[in-house]
Amino acid sequence: MRITDSIRASLLVLAVSAANLCLAEDYSESIEFPDSGWRVETQCSTVAKTTQCAISVSDGSTEEKVLDYPGAPASASYEADVFLLTFGCGTAYSATYACKLGGHLGEPFPLVEAVDSEREVVMSLGATSVRFYRMFNKSDAPLHEIAPDLGGASLLDSVDDSGIEDHVFGLSYRSGNDMEELQYEAPQ
Repeated sequence: MRITDSIRASLLVLAVSAANLCLAEDYSESIEFPDSGWRVETQCSTVAKTTQCAISVSDGSTEEKVLDYPGAPASASYEADVFLLTFGCGTAYSATYACKLGGHLGEPFPLVEAVDSEREVVMSLGATSVRFYRMFNKSDAPLHEIAPDLGGASLLDSVDDSGIEDHVFGLSYRSGNDMEELQYEAPQ
């Protein structure tokens, strides 16, 4: 059987097209906040096993790009004009970005447990301490840090419950056989 130049060229085009389909993938996602009209839109492209996503916020008339990230947010929330975008980063780890219109983007905060969007403060857990950060402060230094005595145990393994009420962060944790609680009021 003889393969002509036109068949050879067609086969080459088919092979290149099939290879590109295997190496490139585009997809989009949207997370809506029905009570506000806002949504987080994600447009992702994967080329040669590398994914890049453009993430923006939109209300239909206003759209603002927030950041580029290697994946779509695992979750998002919107409260007091602040968007929180949380990305999974492996087992027992996450990164949360805070953003608001006008180009305000807070650094990624690890393992965010609770948020006071009105006062723009996040509570972040570490292995040995609880840290509180201003959302839009470009400093890596925490606003406040509490290191409970856990007798060598990891705070991440000791946490029982967390939350916020009336601008007061609360965290319950096990210390030995006892349940302890810490509280911190977010400054204005």
